[in-house]
Amino acid sequence: MKKIFIDTNVWLRFLLQDVKEQGEDCIRLMKLVEAGQFRPYTSAIVLLELQYVLTVVYKIARRAVIEDIGTILETRGLVLVEKTNLKKAFALYRQAKTKLADCLIATALPDKMILCSYDREFKNFKDLEVKTPGDLVQ
Repeated sequence: MKKIFIDTNVWLRFLLQDVKEQGEDCIRLMKLVEAGQFRPYTSAIVLLELQYVLTVVYKIARRAVIEDIGTILETRGLVLVEKTNLKKAFALYRQAKTKLADCLIATALPDKMILCSYDREFKNFKDLEVKTPGDLVQ
């Protein structure tokens, strides 16, 4: 079973269905996760970003955001990665033109894990294997 770390933008496309093709790919990916074909990982950093974007950018009510995050936390086999390396992440942040949150995510991923994201900035980290949901469901 492949281990995948699901980034904020994938959860957003899954929940909002605001970008048709990406939303459909995310639904197919989650069906494969629920079928046990992928072992899903995410982190508190991702969920914090998700909460912020849903409430501040999309103006979604707090009650609905709580429901959405609750749904994510009920994902079959979901593992929360809680360990980060701030010093290493900050060093990456100084070098790359990438958000600090993405640097924290990049340094927290366990070995041999696929990062599932639409964020092209992760390509700045040459040690990461990055795939979109569309790549994974084909």
